[in-house]
Amino acid sequence: MRIFHSLAFVASFAGLLVNAQDACKPQDRTFSTEQTPAGNYQPSAVFMNPASGLASSKFYITVVNLTPHRIKLDNTHSYQMDTFDFGDVPQGRSRQNTVKYRNRIATQDDAGEAYYSIDGTDKKFALRLKGTGPTVDQRSVTLDLSGMNLGQRVYKFPGGESSVSLVITGSAKYGFYASIRHDRGGWMRWIYNTIKDRPIRHLFLPGTHDSGMSKITNKITSIGNSFNTQNQGINIYDQLRAGSRWFDLRIGSVHDNDNSARNLGFHTLHVNDETASLCIGNSGESLDEIISEINLFTRENPGEIVFFSLRYLIGRYEFPDRGPIYWNDQLWSDFLSKIRGVNNRCPNLDTSVPFQNQPASYFMDRNDGRGCVIFLLNGQNLRDVPKEAVGDGLYAQNRIGIKDHWSNMQNADALVPDQINNFKNLNRGGDGDFSQVHISQWLSTPDALASTAYGLQAFAIQQVNPTLYWAGVAGMSPESWPNVLMVDYIGVQQRDQTSWNTLSAEMYWLGIGMNLYVISENCNVNKWRSPLIKARELELAGGEEWNGIIYPNGTMVDHPPPELHPGHASVLRNGTIFLNGTVLETTVPNPWM
Repeated sequence: MRIFHSLAFVASFAGLLVNAQDACKPQDRTFSTEQTPAGNYQPSAVFMNPASGLASSKFYITVVNLTPHRIKLDNTHSYQMDTFDFGDVPQGRSRQNTVKYRNRIATQDDAGEAYYSIDGTDKKFALRLKGTGPTVDQRSVTLDLSGMNLGQRVYKFPGGESSVSLVITGSAKYGFYASIRHDRGGWMRWIYNTIKDRPIRHLFLPGTHDSGMSKITNKITSIGNSFNTQNQGINIYDQLRAGSRWFDLRIGSVHDNDNSARNLGFHTLHVNDETASLCIGNSGESLDEIISEINLFTRENPGEIVFFSLRYLIGRYEFPDRGPIYWNDQLWSDFLSKIRGVNNRCPNLDTSVPFQNQPASYFMDRNDGRGCVIFLLNGQNLRDVPKEAVGDGLYAQNRIGIKDHWSNMQNADALVPDQINNFKNLNRGGDGDFSQVHISQWLSTPDALASTAYGLQAFAIQQVNPTLYWAGVAGMSPESWPNVLMVDYIGVQQRDQTSWNTLSAEMYWLGIGMNLYVISENCNVNKWRSPLIKARELELAGGEEWNGIIYPNGTMVDHPPPELHPGHASVLRNGTIFLNGTVLETTVPNPWM
């Protein structure tokens, strides 16, 4: 008996030692406080002047480092570039690098390459710039991560003085990942061991604004069109695959002009005021389409938490000039019958605990590990019907504490600092922990004239979304970040290029990297050592290795020849300038070839 008790004590003591060794320690922190140079916004004059934008010669390449390793600039060389400014990227930070092509009307052969290494590892990558002519569409950048076995991606710039971004996360022990392309859809399940014990308010979730407006369906007759009313380029299924876990859905019933009792179906709507006598806007995806897309995603990717914030919940005539139709029992019943078709809903959750205070595992483990699709209802327009249906998995919005910040500004140089100032002082963890879910609406609100003239898509992909990676990341830290970051046109990098292989994956990997690296460095939030400084566990393991090439039109080469590196200069010409200022006087073979 004494021997038994002794062995039990030894085993218990050994377990305590393992736990102590695995505990998060402030001295393990790698997140850098070093500041990188301030970035630049796309000038409004360039954005709003098509001729000026087309002829722009200045562009930016942002590198985001969500790893515990410094990203070091080893060397650069450039030929016929007026500016070629690149630099190191400290841990947890980002750097907007600047390139200015030499503007000439004649055919151009401007080129430049920046070579990086991941400090403390044998991993390397290169950024290659090429210009073949004087217009934006003749200038491109190749993100070459073949030296990390992560592939290559060729991008054209979305507009004059605009930016292309690269997000790198992971570590030498864990494995590296980058935004060359999307990986599997169910990212929350992959990092389950990291996030399972964190309450929802200690997560970072990509989100989409006016999520159902990925197309214009004209179910109401108004002046809303794809320029001023469409907010997304891909449907709910693809938004889920692109990483979004928080959705802004505005659902309305559309009614026969001559018979208000005749409901023509439930659709997403985007209008100026859903309760106005005359409302302006249009319709997007139908509720039936959205339900089908949700079910397809959750069937393929079990174990995720997906929040749908439902607004409007009101009826409008086909010609919306006679005010709203408030839902009666029949419309509410019809709506509920639709929602019951969503798989992996989570009825009868414990409403005595605010949802933001429940650990992620509480939701991810529901439905036998298939996760949770949670509907949160903004019931301000629900007058004579219930404002939630807990037994069906529909909950009043106030079941989760939310601080939702919308800047309501058109220009990025105003809305970006406004958003950052609103979340950068949030205290995460400890006695003063921020106790709500903070939603950052990282999106432009152009006036009717500007949105119709230039398009919400152009504002998103040229002016606003790129700032997220050089400005937004700079405003975040392990102690302060937004829980939900909502954007327009998630994944869209070039106007109207919405096929899957043309989409960019920065938001997807930003979501993973923030949870995996930045938040894990806060010992008041994360009680265990950061997964990136431990040996790799089962998370993210087993993914398909890929070291191919994706071209701007979406063409993918899975197994390119080893010598194929788009944009790579085989020779360095007379006049090539190196990082240290050396200028070549004779043409020589490229030693980095």
